[in-house]
Amino acid sequence: MSQPRVLIVDDAQFIRDHVTRIVKHHFPDYLIDSAVDGDDGQRVMSENIYDLILCDWEMPGLSGLELLQWARAKNNYRDIPFVMVTSRGERDYVLQAIKAGVNDYLSKPFEDSQLVDKIRKFVGRKIEASADARRRAAQMLAAGESAAKAKKTTVKPKGLAQLRCGGALLKCAIQDITLQSIKVIIKREGGVPQLLEHVVVDIDGGGQTLVQLNGFISALAANSPDIETNFISVDVLFTDNDPAKMELLTRYIAKQNSKSG
Repeated sequence: MSQPRVLIVDDAQFIRDHVTRIVKHHFPDYLIDSAVDGDDGQRVMSENIYDLILCDWEMPGLSGLELLQWARAKNNYRDIPFVMVTSRGERDYVLQAIKAGVNDYLSKPFEDSQLVDKIRKFVGRKIEASADARRRAAQMLAAGESAAKAKKTTVKPKGLAQLRCGGALLKCAIQDITLQSIKVIIKREGGVPQLLEHVVVDIDGGGQTLVQLNGFISALAANSPDIETNFISVDVLFTDNDPAKMELLTRYIAKQNSKSG
């Protein structure tokens, strides 16, 4: 697989330079391009295919939202991750971007670790392991695969929630969350929802429900290769477009990101 390619679109040079430094430091194998505004971004996106777009909202000429809308109308950019890196967090702006197909938000100012997490989330899985990386992986497996599994199971969840589906109430741990979807881990013994089943996700805001979001099950998977595993990974795509809910969700995600940073 070719090297992952990232495009940074921002009219502020110091932001482009700052983001470029972060990406180069944490992902030295990535190819990085930048565009000085939305029109320039459209030009370079027409000439190349990128694995991730990091885009400002307010720019002279073509705005970040307009660039997103243009990208989603193109077959080769319909499913490419597009992250808004902007100070615009008002609910109306969030809702516009969600309707246009944005994948995630990163609010300015941001910590380096927050940007790194976004890149790993959307691009990291596409990286082809180098020969050296494969060698290290083989050594880790030889040293004991069970130790790696134990470490994986101790990863701290990003929050708590519960799924309401088919009359059942399933408590779960949040593994990942965006404005468009959530991945949770549930116990198998509580029941397993059906693929494409409608569910309501209650996000825990500290002992009480912060926001209730409608959605449907988009993926189910065992959380371990062990056939006797008691844990199931569940992906839910949100179908809500209520601005008030999106505002609460945006604040929740920003709070969780600041904790992990």
